[in-house]
Amino acid sequence: MAAITTLADPEAGTLDDLVDASRYPIDRPHAATELAADVAMRLRADGAVTLPGFLRPAALAAIRSDLDAAVPHVAIRRHEASVYHRGALEAELAVDDPRRVRQTWFAGHVTRDMIPVYSPAHRLYVSPWFKQFIAACVGRERVFEYADPIAGLVATILPPGGEYPWHYDTNEFVVTIMIREPESGGRFEYVKDLRRPGDENLAGLGRVLDGRGDEGIKHSDVGAGDLQLFLGRYSLHRVTQVMGERARHVLVLSYADRPGVIGPLDRTRSVYGRVTEAHLVAAEAAATGPDGLVL
Repeated sequence: MAAITTLADPEAGTLDDLVDASRYPIDRPHAATELAADVAMRLRADGAVTLPGFLRPAALAAIRSDLDAAVPHVAIRRHEASVYHRGALEAELAVDDPRRVRQTWFAGHVTRDMIPVYSPAHRLYVSPWFKQFIAACVGRERVFEYADPIAGLVATILPPGGEYPWHYDTNEFVVTIMIREPESGGRFEYVKDLRRPGDENLAGLGRVLDGRGDEGIKHSDVGAGDLQLFLGRYSLHRVTQVMGERARHVLVLSYADRPGVIGPLDRTRSVYGRVTEAHLVAAEAAATGPDGLVL
């Protein structure tokens, strides 16, 4: 029976064995409120916040083991795509539009359907305490898990030589946890608030893609077990090329402001190399979000 209690369950959220509660008491309402207020202030100012040593060592080791078991089944793909990964949309744009600029992606993904339901990764993702904490950090009353069968909870796998070029996220914010650090390279870089609701700022995007926007580029240093919150829908970001012999593994926990969110068909196919029936059914959804920006 003991094993049953470790399954991911949004009605049970104990995290004592996963999170360093002495530093991050997210399951104690008053302390969690104070911590979230501090994180929210820093997030607004910097666009990204890192919480060092968020995961307990045993939980980090367990997630690392789960990902290692899945990685041999992951397709490490080298392909070209734009910032938006939206081929259907890009075909209608002018030839000199920066949204059509092709960049080289070299990465793989352990998708949600490949992560065991008993993994600490899944338990953390569905935890009501964790979701409540994240919601407070990003100024939301509540956040929701993705309904997407393969996205929402994924791990990005960057092999030696791998990289994630400039892009935006479909959701306003994203939560990541470093699981395995590369020997060198693989640095997370971003341009805070390059675009805003109703304004894609194509001129600014063009400058960054042309290498003329270096003055606005920030970076964050993240170690194994560290949690990072990042406003990725408005801030352009990338991961530089991984150097050395060790791959870079990062757990990505994405939440939405409403239930039932499923990723766009063309973007899902481009990023993950496959789609599900749920994506095909949802393909009739609008191509832009409520803020007027490309999803």
